[in-house]
Order: sequence, then C-alpha cells, then structure tokens
Amino acid sequence: MGSDISLVQRVAGAQILSSRGFPLGVDALVRQSFRHELPQPIELEHAIDWTEEAVMPLAAHLPSGSRLILQGLGAALISDGLKANDTARRTMTIDEVETLFSRLVSVSQGRPASQETLPMNARFFAAILILREFMHHLQLTQVTLS
Repeated sequence: MGSDISLVQRVAGAQILSSRGFPLGVDALVRQSFRHELPQPIELEHAIDWTEEAVMPLAAHLPSGSRLILQGLGAALISDGLKANDTARRTMTIDEVETLFSRLVSVSQGRPASQETLPMNARFFAAILILREFMHHLQLTQVTLS
C-alpha cells in the first residue's frame, strides 16, 4: 500500500503472473475520508465504502485463499504501530487484523485512547482499514508484513 496508489501483483514462485494498479493508498484514503487525526465513526464508514469500491474489482483476478505480502508504507505503519504495542508480528491472520480494526473503531466511538497502546492517527487507521478490506473481500486468511 503506497502513499497514493498501490500495486497488486499475483506471483507464483519468483514469476509475476499479473500486475494491477490499486487506485488507493494510505495518504489518498486519509485525504479523501478523514477530517480528524482521530477519525470519527462517519469518516470510517466513508473510508470503508471507498476502499470496498477499490478492492472489489480485484476479486476476479486473485484466487480465493491467496497469500498476501504487504510492502511499503502500509506495512511500515502497521509494523511500527505493533512494535509500539509490543505485539510486533511479521504474519497476522484475518482474525488478528479484525481485532486490531475493532480496537481502533472502539476508540473512534469514544473509548479513551489512553486505554490503547496502538497509534491513534489517521495514517495508522487508514493502513489497517485498507488491509482489513483487502483480507475480508478477497478472502485472504493471512498477511505477511515485509
């Protein structure tokens, strides 16, 4: 996930089978959806809708159960955020990503941010949200942060 645009590649071994542009990156999503550094619930809803529209066309090009390797800005934001939380992982399941997203949503809905050890900024929210939508809608069970 890049700053404004991303690239999704289907790879088998060392061979790239297909490559498609993904018109949404972390910074683009922040600019389009978030007006507050700590996104509000309505902003999250807008961001989810926007991201779903960008993700769904990829479903026809990626087989269900594909493995996701996340590189670039999104991976760095998530990795750094989890290091601060002392839960740094290189690989996460869809359930772990959903749990992270749920924690962020709870803070957006009023839970005190001081009860969380995750970053509470729009870029981290955007990175987790894009990852969640990718995994959910493309039926990916695991992500490796590279």
